[in-house]
Amino acid sequence: MRGAGNPAGQGGVGRGVDARATPRPARRRRRSPRRPRPTLPALARASAWLGLTGFGGGLSVLGTMHDLLVERRRWLTEREFTVTATVSQMLPGGAAANALAYTGLRFHGPAGAVAAYAAFIAPGAIVVTALAALYVRLGVTPTAAPLLAGLNAAVVGIVASITLQMLRAGVQRPWQMGVAAATLLFSLGAAASAGEMAALGIGAGLVLDLGVKRMRLLRFQRRARRPSPPVALPDEGTPLPPPERDADPPGAPADPAGPPRLPALALLSAPALGALGAMALLFLRAGLGAYGGGFAIIPHLQASVLAEHWIGPRQFADAVAIGKLTPGPVLLMATFIGYLVHGVAGAAVATAAVFAGPLALVLAVGAWLARVRSRRPIRAALRGLTPAVVGLMAAAALALGRSLEGRVELAIAAASLLTLARFRVNPVLVMALGGGVRLALSLAGL
Repeated sequence: MRGAGNPAGQGGVGRGVDARATPRPARRRRRSPRRPRPTLPALARASAWLGLTGFGGGLSVLGTMHDLLVERRRWLTEREFTVTATVSQMLPGGAAANALAYTGLRFHGPAGAVAAYAAFIAPGAIVVTALAALYVRLGVTPTAAPLLAGLNAAVVGIVASITLQMLRAGVQRPWQMGVAAATLLFSLGAAASAGEMAALGIGAGLVLDLGVKRMRLLRFQRRARRPSPPVALPDEGTPLPPPERDADPPGAPADPAGPPRLPALALLSAPALGALGAMALLFLRAGLGAYGGGFAIIPHLQASVLAEHWIGPRQFADAVAIGKLTPGPVLLMATFIGYLVHGVAGAAVATAAVFAGPLALVLAVGAWLARVRSRRPIRAALRGLTPAVVGLMAAAALALGRSLEGRVELAIAAASLLTLARFRVNPVLVMALGGGVRLALSLAGL
């Protein structure tokens, strides 16, 4: 009897273990390495590394950010990175800086957003300030045209690669492909602005995604019996736990010790404080208008700076070149201009002012999305905005590709795209190789 009952009992136990105990621990073991939660210092270090190696502007840094945060650290999933890149490009300022601030807000709240944003900007600001000091003493800027040409060619390949990755991750429905194609055509053919294309994508999402679903619900006159799963900011993914409280808040970077032409802010005279206030207001407005990155505000900023008679046209052109040559956002040209006008104090004020507006908008929009992320209209709007951003990135890659000169630069761009599409390579290495190859060929007379 016992022998006859044993197999059935063992089979029943086996089925119970298989049905209840075995799958759940196995799933936890598979998911836990995919969803590690970064600590605040680890997030700040990753942001500082991206800021130190972030040559080529915000879109190229998004490629490096994807490699670091998705492929290597696995802090974000592919879809979460697509959403992060989408939200970062619908706001003014540098796309990479906004994306890192949004990531920090996701994991550690406002403190994480400020820490990631400041850590990303700090390396480039320090380098630009040092180059501005040399510029004041020497009166020239470094000439590295061949190196810049190679970097720009590699950036074209990197932007095209991240566009394809976002296309695979976030554009899956036929109407989304149509939105991406329309955005690309309008951006290149009709010179439509990024804001107009974002509005087009949001409208398409609300009409085509939300409207069609509402019509189906009315048509069948029934709702799903089971409740919809919780949404993780804002579409798919696993909901994140509440941010952990760190014992020590992130410390602000220490002020540079060098004493250029203006003393510390506490020792400034009333006219000097007024001049710094006027500079802060000008760069605050410039940062709030920087839709599409730093290059979008160059015409307006040049007119404003020249109207104030702070610097001349040649110095402004040198500021743009320095902002493009150094790591970090192109908006760091504000640091260079601030130093030329008011020394270290001017550099600090201009840097803080030009990035304050975009950071405030990231905090506001991120907090708002956290509250409304599960609402269907928000999800539908973001499903429409994602393909619009993919189309804008494709248009940016083609626009940058038009500036390439000669077969060498086109070959570097194509090789960068094929390498990143086929192999898991750090985009920083791809950019370094592109710049080095172009410089070497230039020295060889090619």
